[in-house]
Amino acid sequence: MSNPPDIILDLLYARWRAQTLYAGVKLNIFEVIRSEPIYFGEIARELGLDPSLLYRLLRALCSLGLLNEQRPEWFSITAVGEFLQNDHPQSLRDLVLLREGPEHTAVWKHLPEIVRDGRQNGFEREFGYSAFDYAAHEPNYAMTFDAGMTSHSRLQTSWVLEALRDYDFSPIAHLCDVGGGQVTCSVIFYSSIRISWVPSWKGQAPLKTRKIFGQISSMSMIDANTWLGICL
Repeated sequence: MSNPPDIILDLLYARWRAQTLYAGVKLNIFEVIRSEPIYFGEIARELGLDPSLLYRLLRALCSLGLLNEQRPEWFSITAVGEFLQNDHPQSLRDLVLLREGPEHTAVWKHLPEIVRDGRQNGFEREFGYSAFDYAAHEPNYAMTFDAGMTSHSRLQTSWVLEALRDYDFSPIAHLCDVGGGQVTCSVIFYSSIRISWVPSWKGQAPLKTRKIFGQISSMSMIDANTWLGICL
């Protein structure tokens, strides 16, 4: 694409594509459509959606390369779309729900004022709280944020492990994974390079996190904001 107006139009309508992607994920369309073609009317009945508007959305998702219309009104998922399924090992479903969800889309409208006055506080302008304080007051957003960051971490962790595949960790006495969520990086490092992880955080860890560590090792909990790793 080299025509300047086309480039600008592509940038302008990128949000439409992102919101179409979000709608497909939010409506659980990728959980119903699999590799075997399924009739759009059946999808509408299973998800309780308007058939006419659903069909238009499915066609839009096809234009994004996420679905295939195998024959008129019958749809299957593509290899790209599979990354939006909840059970995919590198699923980006929760990241889409976070990044294109109502909170994160709402704060973008404050960008001109943020640049004008130099105060980086989009969440405060929109909701009256910083992002983390807002999460403390809104449990649903906190869960969405945690799941979204974990989703992204799973993908990034695979890149990290590939980059460090031949790295010698034997001289390292302590390794700190600063973050949170479901400690995906820590768990995978534990199983891949034999690091014994002592999880620590401020307050109670998420139940899912406690279950993960309960499956791989006997751990003690200490009050801190980081994760301390001690090499075997």
